[in-house]
Amino acid sequence: MFPPQKSDPSPLMQRRTAKSSAHIAPPTPGIPPSAILSSVDKQPSRLNQRTLGLPNRIWLILTLFLSILFFTRLILPSHHTDAAYYLRNPPSPYPTALHSINYLNLSDADNEASQNPFPFCPTFGKSDALAEKYGPLAISKSWLHLGSGARVQQVIHKALLGQPVTISIIGGSVSSCHGAGDDPISPDCYPSRFFDWWNSLFPHPASELTNGAIRKTNSEYFAFCSAHHLPDYTDLVIIELDSDDRPERRTLEYFELLVRSILLRPDSPAVLVLGHFSTQVQEANGFAGPDHWHSIVSQFYDVPHISSKAALYPFYIMSPASISKYFADPVLASPTGHGLLADMLIAYIQSQVCVAWSAARGSGAALPIYYPLGAHAGNSPKDATGLFGGKGLRKGGDDPDAPRPRQANGHIPGLQVPVSRISSQPSDVNAYTYEEIAPMCVSANDLVNPLPPSLFQGSGWSTYHPPPTGVPVTDSTSHYWYSTLPTSRLRVPLVVGSGDVSIYYVREPRAVLGSEGSSAVECWVDDNYEGRVVIDNESDSDSEEAILQIIDSSVVKGSHYVECVLLGTEGVSVPPFKLIGVFTT
Repeated sequence: MFPPQKSDPSPLMQRRTAKSSAHIAPPTPGIPPSAILSSVDKQPSRLNQRTLGLPNRIWLILTLFLSILFFTRLILPSHHTDAAYYLRNPPSPYPTALHSINYLNLSDADNEASQNPFPFCPTFGKSDALAEKYGPLAISKSWLHLGSGARVQQVIHKALLGQPVTISIIGGSVSSCHGAGDDPISPDCYPSRFFDWWNSLFPHPASELTNGAIRKTNSEYFAFCSAHHLPDYTDLVIIELDSDDRPERRTLEYFELLVRSILLRPDSPAVLVLGHFSTQVQEANGFAGPDHWHSIVSQFYDVPHISSKAALYPFYIMSPASISKYFADPVLASPTGHGLLADMLIAYIQSQVCVAWSAARGSGAALPIYYPLGAHAGNSPKDATGLFGGKGLRKGGDDPDAPRPRQANGHIPGLQVPVSRISSQPSDVNAYTYEEIAPMCVSANDLVNPLPPSLFQGSGWSTYHPPPTGVPVTDSTSHYWYSTLPTSRLRVPLVVGSGDVSIYYVREPRAVLGSEGSSAVECWVDDNYEGRVVIDNESDSDSEEAILQIIDSSVVKGSHYVECVLLGTEGVSVPPFKLIGVFTT
């Protein structure tokens, strides 16, 4: 029916031909035929053979890799400096698997936890190791102010019940472990030493330590921005700024603002002021340094103030060289100095544990505040707004512009925050409608909720952040907004509480600015251009420093904005002016 198809002459289209008969290759020159084996007669390589389903080549590679890994583990040191290692492997004397102990479970008289579990009790007794090491007099003098201890007793009561406790640190260079590991959780630093001791006494896998310290930072910054460095919920806040604050009257105002704002938090944490003795501060100011102002705040707000000053000062005044082992430099503490600071802190907490234990067993004086078993312990705030402390509405504060009545603050009777401020007079209390402080911090340091980039577009201002490292090493001047173009304008939105608005900026040494001279900005609130304040960034100091400048007061509560303009001739660049943040009370 169909004609036969023509064969395609192209070799690509031809069908594959059948295998031809065996072909014998000609002998290889120089090699006898007996020495030539067919491929069938060759022995297969052992590397191509299989063991347990895998080629031996793979097993050889795995063996070499494991041998190299084992060898490096033998010859390399086992010390790790990265923060992630310490988070995974806490350098502590207690086991990783912590089991909580309820010391107040007194239903079983034979229960091991119901016996005397605290060998350091009674305080200054024969078994008090720290009293034997430093002497009862040095330890008791380290308690610059004790107060009622009611808030600390609340934390200890929670720990005695076997519940987790969160401890937070606010401080400067010493608390950030500069000079003792340069890592906020360095095992040589007092925060880790104290937390290790705490977990040895009150073990719980959910207890936490957060270190929000920043180098070269004082209460001028933390008074407004402490919320950026504390978790949403914490039980105890340790403030260590005795060697960082300025020995001036204004320190009293900023430190009061810091302590008051923490006590007013919804979680109502206990606050403890810890002091590091600095020889440089002593040489510049004598015995009355910043700790003098801190003690006034501690007395007013019933906050304990503990310091290593009493243990070191008698030796320092006789021979400054005799205490050199406690210092990495005239300001910073060495690992030995951190050990002393931790011991002073531990000695105080031990004394409070002994008081609480005696009261619980009925063998001592009653506590200033009575805690029914289980009451006010471990109740996290139900209005928390997130892991990083969001700015959501709080109970009773649905209307942010509603007036705030003057009333005692606090969540437990007897622990209220005073209704007045340190500088208040009786006539001031009733003379005007009181606006409670509500510090707000719009800062370049805020990496969680930074200002949107749209605020900087076309403004002439830019944001600077230091390059990331394994362990962040920053201070209060590490993050900032800057401009070198005169007439550049930056507008920052904010919310005002009690009325004060401030600019936090960087002052540069005159030697660094050089022949170009200083730069300056003028800042004002809303449309109050007549009330503008000019801020210059030149300083007589040897290094750059962060300075707080109030630009307006008695601003009406509510939403506002701050506007800053870089001064100079348009088109002629000037040295960068660095703004760290805009703060309000």
